[in-house]
Amino acid sequence: MKSYLLAANLLAALVMSNPAQACTDKADRWLAGDKAAHFGVSVGLGMAASQVTSDTLSAFGLALLPGVAKEVYDAQQSCNHFSWKDMAWDAVGAYVGVRAGNWYFGPKGIGYRTSF
Repeated sequence: MKSYLLAANLLAALVMSNPAQACTDKADRWLAGDKAAHFGVSVGLGMAASQVTSDTLSAFGLALLPGVAKEVYDAQQSCNHFSWKDMAWDAVGAYVGVRAGNWYFGPKGIGYRTSF
């Protein structure tokens, strides 16, 4: 019977200690490690979006949508926030990706699609 009470007390202590976690103040630096991931993923998304539409602004918007969705999701999580610095790296990556996606290999060699 005593082991049952001990297990119940340990379980109650574990459950009650979980919400007591304090949020740590994470510095959102411009050159933090996750910024390269934001840039790299957005480059890939920009290249893919440039193949979906020939309109530069539409391709840029399509490439930014996942980044915006991720930041909105982050803002809903406890101990997290919407990062404008992450969005800036997403925007730079999307721009580079859309521009890089406009290069193509055609019958006359390498070309650049200029019909925007």
